[in-house]
Amino acid sequence: NTLYDHLQTLSPQFYQEYSTGDVITRATDDIEQVRRYIGPAIMYTTRSVTIVGAAVAAMLVISPQLTLYALLPMPLLAIGMFFMSRMVHWRSEKLQEQYSDLTTRVQEALSGIRVLKAYTREESEQRAVDTESEGYLWRNLNLALVDSAWRPFFLVLVGLSTIIVVWFGGRLAVAGTVTIGNIAEYVLYVNIMTWPVASLGYVISMVQRGAASMGRLGKILDTEPRIADTDRTDHDVERVRGDLAFEHVSFRYNDNGPRVLDDVNFELEAGQTLGIVGRTGSGKSTLVEMIPRLLDPTEGRVMIDDHDAREIPLGVLREATGYVAQDVFLFSDTVANNIKFGAPDASDEAVEEAAREADLLENVRGFAEGFDSFVGERGITLSGGQKQRTALARALLRRPQILILDDSLSAVDTQTERRILRHLRSHYGERTIVVVSHRISAVQEADQILVLEEGSVVERGTHDELVVQDGLYAALHEEQMLEEEIEALG
Repeated sequence: NTLYDHLQTLSPQFYQEYSTGDVITRATDDIEQVRRYIGPAIMYTTRSVTIVGAAVAAMLVISPQLTLYALLPMPLLAIGMFFMSRMVHWRSEKLQEQYSDLTTRVQEALSGIRVLKAYTREESEQRAVDTESEGYLWRNLNLALVDSAWRPFFLVLVGLSTIIVVWFGGRLAVAGTVTIGNIAEYVLYVNIMTWPVASLGYVISMVQRGAASMGRLGKILDTEPRIADTDRTDHDVERVRGDLAFEHVSFRYNDNGPRVLDDVNFELEAGQTLGIVGRTGSGKSTLVEMIPRLLDPTEGRVMIDDHDAREIPLGVLREATGYVAQDVFLFSDTVANNIKFGAPDASDEAVEEAAREADLLENVRGFAEGFDSFVGERGITLSGGQKQRTALARALLRRPQILILDDSLSAVDTQTERRILRHLRSHYGERTIVVVSHRISAVQEADQILVLEEGSVVERGTHDELVVQDGLYAALHEEQMLEEEIEALG
């Protein structure tokens, strides 16, 4: 639970560094290895220490000198345990890394099964999985080889201890220090200690595998969320109106990387609509992800209601934001539950209204089970346009103060887009709306339009103002008008 709770606090950059398969492996198999260390390993160790301690105490009572002789092989045992623990730890770490690679490969293949089949890559993907599986097999065998070497090594030391007891015990018996019965007792005590000490090999393996897994888990648990409430958070802020401003905002994904955004400035009053257009890779998605603080600017600041966004409690800010991402994600659940994801207590009437505004209602009514229809993993049973409209309905249901649409109408046809925009315009003035789109038609009625090029705002204004400037926006508008004419003729 601690790990899962922590994973939910981590920033998107973390999930760019760690693959889903790797995180799943750490959250399942690595936790199981730690559980074995905490449970069986401690139990076996306690039992072994108790039995060995009692046996050695009894031996000391009989003859401290013979006890010393009997324990002469112990330094060799300690050396063997030291080297074994090092070899097991290193091999366990590599084994878990290989298991992560295998899990990631399978997870990606299953997630992209339609692409895999479309390009007839089943055989090559099977070979890749076989390669990862073979690597995992050899890592396991490598670890098992070390584990299997422990028992014969230990039995040799036990035999050596027995020989020493008989040899030196015989000499002490001749001298009258101990009796033949005492020698027999020592042999029995050595045998009693055999399996408790032998189990230390099993314990060492569990401890080292647990330690390797704990190290992997520790890397996640020690990762601090890049975006979280801090000492500067003003907890008196309980709601958001929707005033929005960017002040000299720049952003890099890493310290040495290029600027994705460069000195972006704009202001938007609550209830106004902002359109953002630009070519692919111009920084549009990065810009809007800063509003709900999925990213924080490298330079400058994002202002919401005259507060730096970093001063607003994260929960308050995100509760007031409805965000429809460019890459739509739906859960393996019903249409209704996907729409209600952001507002679980919403009524059926509210769900239908949100679906109507997203132009999804008629589609859902055509499903065999209506809103109770399962959409499959990641919404696989829905078309691209239906998935986008489901995500849009999910955002609309929350009635957010700030609604962000990140190219979320790209998969719908022009007629459907017009109907959705007509529904959205009924909310103009009620909430702040930010629309990112490649289509000029989606933003042309916005109060303000930003045109991005290589991370910079190269043009700004209303639709009419930008068209007469004869710049990038006008060129995009002309291209799309021409495409519509050609489509109409076709």
